[in-house]
Amino acid sequence: MLAPLLSLALAAVDPCAPVEPLPPDPAAAQAYRAVGDSELAAGARDSAAAAYREALARDPVDAASRAALARLCAARGEDPFQEGLRKLDAEDLAGAARAFEAAFAADGSAPAALLGGIARYELGDDAAAERLLRAAEREPAHREEARFYLGLVALRAGDGTRAASLLEGAAANPALASPALDLARLARRDGRLVLSFLAESGWDSNVNLGPGGPEGVAPRSDGTASLSASALWRPRGARGPYLRAGGLWHELARLDAYDLGGVEAAAGWQLRAGNRGAAAEYEYAHRALGGEDYLGAHRLLASGWLRRGRAAVTGSYAVRFESYAGNWSPFSGVLQRAEARASLDATSRLRLGVAYAGARDAADEPVLSFWEHGPRAEARVLLGRARLGVDLGLTFRAYDAFDAALGARRRDTYLDGATFLEVDLADRWIARAGVVGRHALSNVDALSYDQVAPSVAIGYTLGR
Repeated sequence: MLAPLLSLALAAVDPCAPVEPLPPDPAAAQAYRAVGDSELAAGARDSAAAAYREALARDPVDAASRAALARLCAARGEDPFQEGLRKLDAEDLAGAARAFEAAFAADGSAPAALLGGIARYELGDDAAAERLLRAAEREPAHREEARFYLGLVALRAGDGTRAASLLEGAAANPALASPALDLARLARRDGRLVLSFLAESGWDSNVNLGPGGPEGVAPRSDGTASLSASALWRPRGARGPYLRAGGLWHELARLDAYDLGGVEAAAGWQLRAGNRGAAAEYEYAHRALGGEDYLGAHRLLASGWLRRGRAAVTGSYAVRFESYAGNWSPFSGVLQRAEARASLDATSRLRLGVAYAGARDAADEPVLSFWEHGPRAEARVLLGRARLGVDLGLTFRAYDAFDAALGARRRDTYLDGATFLEVDLADRWIARAGVVGRHALSNVDALSYDQVAPSVAIGYTLGR
């Protein structure tokens, strides 16, 4: 999303910066010098300076262009627009925004309004950004760029319908068409109220996590079908309070004892300020297994993130108070989990991420309590209207106490992998195919196993 900002900033080079030589072309240099003279006579000093720069780049010994450019730079003084460009180049967004606003106030410059609006958007000051971008939108030469960022402002405010309309308008610019249309499609799935539905069918190679072998419990495979739905309400858009609710039902074709159902509800608050933000959330979840009560859990979550250029870092901490029912009650206790994550937009279509997480499960039964930690890596690739994802994770788990029933103090290692392909069928419909797998190793042979679960799904998301 920063590509339009960068291309515009690079195009608006400081006329008084050092001139980088180009392949010699005296004829073109003479033509640029004539343009500079004409622009200077018309009072367009910035355009004249840019033309003289082009002449010097093609003919470094052009004394007339050099002298004219020197006079313009000496008389320029503190040009707020050029100051804004320098601040932008130094990644001082606040200083750049103030300078561009001063330039716009002085002469109503549409480029200053556009760059000032973009800087204010990046700083998270959406009200000021919209005011400047609306001014830039009135200038035909900058209309599509202004609408692109106005669409992003609307998207952040949770107004998916207005965001989609603005982004579609921005797509009239061929340079913006691809990202603008992709974002418009996503905007139609976003809003202050978002409803999502997913229907999934698949197969699980090892429902009961059996290790197999001559003395192990045989793995039992089965077909699966799932339905899930969720609702998200954000009355003030991406900032401020939100409510979330969801439900799921996961059914097996033959092994009814493993059917899983559940509901959950959450309330939270999200803060955003430009390229950083934080969120806090409370959630209650209930699960039923085989038609019987299985788990009730209260969870508290805090997270924060910071983005700089193409890189982002995220941190989160969650504590969950778990209460299992019936024969599962020894697993009740407190589960804590923390994760640090870094991601990089390696290209416009490839995002890479790495993370490291640690968890502590303090169960009521000491032999069921454990510490675990491990790394995870992921890649996301945009393929037009499709997205390809690959995840890999490694987890090391060590239990607290010696288990007399197992004759060992248990230690496990899990290697997890997942891949998926998701395709946009229409504005609100997606199709998804994927496979997840786990290779579990334990110092207790009966607890080692392999599991593979492919699936296909279709989903619908409505934003308002």
